[in-house]
Amino acid sequence: MKNNSKVDVCIVGSGVGGGVMAAELSAAGMSVVVLERGDEKSAADFMAQDELTNIVRQDFFAADYQESQRSHSGERAQPGKYSLLAQTLGGSTVHWGAWSWRYRPDEMRQLSREGPIEGAHVADWPISYAELEPYYSRAEKVLGVSGLAGSNPFEARRSGQYPNPPHVYRPASRLIESGANALGLTPFPSPLAINSRSFGGRAKCLNGGQCSGFGCPVHAKASSLAIQLPAALATGNCQILTGARALEITLDEKGRASGVLYRSRGGSEHLVRARQVIVACSSIASAQLLLLSRSSRFPNGLANSNDQVGRNLMCHVFSMVNFEMESESNHVIGPPGNVAIDDYHASNPERGFSRGAVICEAIDPLPIGMVLKAKNYLKGQRAWGQPLSDYLESYPKFGGMIAIGEDLPVNSNRVDLDPEHTDADGIPLSRITHTRHDNDFKLAKYIEQRMVDIAEHGGALKTWATDYTQYKTASGHIMGTCRMGDDPETSVLNRWCQTHEVDNLWVVDGSFFPTSGGYNPTLTIFANAYRVAEHFIRQAKRLDLK
Repeated sequence: MKNNSKVDVCIVGSGVGGGVMAAELSAAGMSVVVLERGDEKSAADFMAQDELTNIVRQDFFAADYQESQRSHSGERAQPGKYSLLAQTLGGSTVHWGAWSWRYRPDEMRQLSREGPIEGAHVADWPISYAELEPYYSRAEKVLGVSGLAGSNPFEARRSGQYPNPPHVYRPASRLIESGANALGLTPFPSPLAINSRSFGGRAKCLNGGQCSGFGCPVHAKASSLAIQLPAALATGNCQILTGARALEITLDEKGRASGVLYRSRGGSEHLVRARQVIVACSSIASAQLLLLSRSSRFPNGLANSNDQVGRNLMCHVFSMVNFEMESESNHVIGPPGNVAIDDYHASNPERGFSRGAVICEAIDPLPIGMVLKAKNYLKGQRAWGQPLSDYLESYPKFGGMIAIGEDLPVNSNRVDLDPEHTDADGIPLSRITHTRHDNDFKLAKYIEQRMVDIAEHGGALKTWATDYTQYKTASGHIMGTCRMGDDPETSVLNRWCQTHEVDNLWVVDGSFFPTSGGYNPTLTIFANAYRVAEHFIRQAKRLDLK
């Protein structure tokens, strides 16, 4: 094990939070080392990508990466790959779908506005939308988000326009728009972190059609790989180490973080000594790293004296409805999800469940994926021979909608260390325990019917649904596990994403969410990271960071 000279900051993870913190802190003159478990891929690597490589074989993941999962406590967990969180330089921003939503004020005040829910662990956020709004604006400008301010009548107050205009609708978008209008709803262009024109030194979208699950070969899609990490390197103050797997956060004699022990691609172990440690390697991996960092002071894992690290895991409720049009849908042209509907987002007690969802034009249906979903379309017919052939011939006419619904936080839904299964390095797997709350199923079924209604009123020839509630954490929307809050007894982080117990240890990724909201979480992670970075730099200038 080799000791390096001490740096100001060691960041574990290079995705949303890690990328922003690296760019901002290095620009402020701090020495920064970023540890990334995965390898670096360039834009040129994305030219040869295909569905089999990226979606089926999961090329963005470390080859040996595994988790384990179970539905409830007491059940034996099964090893596999369940979350869609990449191990690559830039993290999941490389293959995300780029939907960029601001959360609403009511989503940050669920407990005080609606009260407790039996079987759930709802909480208010310790920060408000008004506090986060300037950082939403900054994130949108940096990412080049395309959209139309004011077109969503249900969105929160915003201080400026989107930096890019919305993308052009496709025939499938128009069908959804027509159906929504017929029902008295308010469709509008989805906000997307994909350039609709040349912006920020990055190219305009080439309308390749397959964004989610793929890297962008021209960097029109915003990512840490394209924006924040190059900016960090350009300062000369940042070093990025790929193929570096963090094993443990080390402590000094005072119980403060002193560095990060990591294993290189060749198998040797090294220590990055640092004055401040920032963990930003996803809600699952960040919780795992804290739990692995055990000592006499923290026998149950670092910053985990209250047994809250890993708890309140959330992964959103997904409902999806596909439809067949009379004409071609052009679903393979342009970025995914050009139109959205937000009328069903706020809670309505008359529905019999809490919270709601945003409805979006679905990410483009891919050929292999559509074969796997053939049974939903054929409904009792054999999924081979002539029925399957007829189904595939209709592929150019397919479109779809997906709803992103709020997954309630449940204290027993968690990540811990698997006592039975280890990886190739002998390290316990992250064990995911996730049981769906009854609210999830009610929300999913309600919003599924709303999407069917929209498609049928828009003129769809046929609709068929995919029940995503069965897949639990098979999602890129992983939140919670290191909840942010004012009470050290019920949360892991304070309002600045510092751990309550170790003041020079920060967690700046999706782990901080107290509730999941009914939108894709990535823009909120970006905005919060800019907020935390500004505070971090301000404290450093005041010499309050030791």
